[in-house]
Amino acid sequence: MTISMNLWCIGEKNTLKPVPKSKVNFENDLEEWILKDPTILNSDLMIIGRQIHTDFGGYIDILALDADGDLAIIELKRDKTPRDVVAQCLDYASWISELNYNRITDLYKKYNGKNLSDQYQEFFNEQLPESLNENHQIVIVAASLDDSTERIIQYLSDKHSMNINAVFFNIFELNGTQILGRSWFKDPEIIEEKASIGKRAPWTGYWFVNTGIREDRPRDWELNIKYSYMSAGNGPRWINAIKKLSPGDKLFAYIAGTGYVGYGIVEEEAVHVSEYQVDGEKMIDDLPDEHPWKEQKYAQNDGEWLAKINWMKTFPREEAKRIPNIFANQNVVCKLRDRRTFDFLVKEFDIDQENS
Repeated sequence: MTISMNLWCIGEKNTLKPVPKSKVNFENDLEEWILKDPTILNSDLMIIGRQIHTDFGGYIDILALDADGDLAIIELKRDKTPRDVVAQCLDYASWISELNYNRITDLYKKYNGKNLSDQYQEFFNEQLPESLNENHQIVIVAASLDDSTERIIQYLSDKHSMNINAVFFNIFELNGTQILGRSWFKDPEIIEEKASIGKRAPWTGYWFVNTGIREDRPRDWELNIKYSYMSAGNGPRWINAIKKLSPGDKLFAYIAGTGYVGYGIVEEEAVHVSEYQVDGEKMIDDLPDEHPWKEQKYAQNDGEWLAKINWMKTFPREEAKRIPNIFANQNVVCKLRDRRTFDFLVKEFDIDQENS
């Protein structure tokens, strides 16, 4: 049975009315949208190029690099048969699996005319990893998912632990406005974790979250504690990162250059700063009139977003916890895998793992 997406409007007396799909053929537009904003794939991806010519004669629709320095093949299904699109992706994967550091930097230079190390530093706000392409992923993009493609992806993912997934989009029309809808075939987090078994340290089950506190940003750790939140903003990449946090997620809060200052559990998903509430009252109304988050630029949708946190234990900034070579990352949110760091934090924050 072909997997597709449908939306309904909730009307008066709790009635449902289907939202019609647009009849516009938009699959060719998807490539442009992904290139302009890779966050629609819910991934923190830096585009290497489009129509990348492989040594085997094929052309990868889009090749990208993630924050860990791993490659991602993004292939649009368009009018290809299930067998063709999956076979092509596997052929491309066999090629990229052999790309070393120099080949990847040369590819970026060829398709962008710029230095990968410099652009990576600008994009991810951290240095390019010394080792690239330790793992890779395949993402098939489509308007719907047919039976055959579903079976093949299921088989490769479940039986061979491949990091392969499909994401499909549809356009809907509501009151004259076109709306783009997205759905994944399988949870990307589950596929990534399963594919990484034996290739990287296992996930501890806890998240590393960067507070983003710097002298040039209107963030304050005391406010994080007072109003029970973690925040990020100033663009889709950072907003999508904080949106990854779901109720029940356990996290450690980190201040760059300082150390770990909090352990908490997510209570509510991230919302725009203008909508964030504590005890039924909007936090923004309680902030001083001169606070930057009340300025017009933060009122926009790409301003600050806050996820509600139940802080189990916190420390003042001057008492931040750290040890030499403790794990740190410039990403807003990432899985904490470093066991040495985790064991240290469990002790410092008095975490009872059996009951946490």
